[in-house]
Amino acid sequence: MTFQSFLLLNMATYLFSLKVFFKIFKMKYYFPFRYADFYNFLFNLLLFFSFSLIYYPEKTLIILFINLNLFYIFFHLINMIITSPRTKLTIDLKENKKNEINISKYFKKYNCKVIVNNRIKRLKTSKQIIQKKNYIYLIKNKKSFAYIISFVFSLIQKI
Repeated sequence: MTFQSFLLLNMATYLFSLKVFFKIFKMKYYFPFRYADFYNFLFNLLLFFSFSLIYYPEKTLIILFINLNLFYIFFHLINMIITSPRTKLTIDLKENKKNEINISKYFKKYNCKVIVNNRIKRLKTSKQIIQKKNYIYLIKNKKSFAYIISFVFSLIQKI
């Protein structure tokens, strides 16, 4: 097995095991880390670092670096996805003079339809999607952030 194949196997295993650990731990966390992210990182690091010591001893630091980066990338990628609505709610609470919000009034102002419409506007302005009639399409520009994210998550879902 070539070292490039070994790296690809490491990355594929990282994606697959991340999905497995999320099934096991769900979104449980020990601040600031989710268990799934942390245990996935340890699992892959121990597995591939050990194999690299045996088969590619001169490249073990590369394996460490790759796994640290995978951990960093996926940790923050998932955080970006799950924190967006929380951030909006926190900002709205802070801007309210009494630091309180009537939930039923808030749902009329900020609901799923509003969230989706805001995201569509943002993606259209950044030229990551286009809208034709009643359909939206992902622009398949490999440099587009939305394209990269959709590619990564489609890989995770297929595993």
